[in-house]
Amino acid sequence: MQLKTIETVSVVHQIKCDRCGSMAERGGFDFHRMTSIGFNAGYDSIFGDGNRVDLDLCEPCLRDTLGTWLRVTHAQTSLDAQLASFRPEVHGGEFPSNE
Repeated sequence: MQLKTIETVSVVHQIKCDRCGSMAERGGFDFHRMTSIGFNAGYDSIFGDGNRVDLDLCEPCLRDTLGTWLRVTHAQTSLDAQLASFRPEVHGGEFPSNE
């Protein structure tokens, strides 16, 4: 038997870029193009022991601010590598043909 209850859940409705101020609303095209970074500062941190550090950036500001140090892996290259390693005799099945 399952006993259920109704709970209130907090969801993000809007995100504002902390650098340029652009806004993205849930369900909008730009909403999933925002990056949120958050962590708890550790012992003897320059941010203060145990303090919470948060940052929200749009993609252009993320690139402009941290671009030099970002490592971008191209998804298609990764997919190509995975497909190249597929062996029907090992993994079973086959690829659909174009016919």
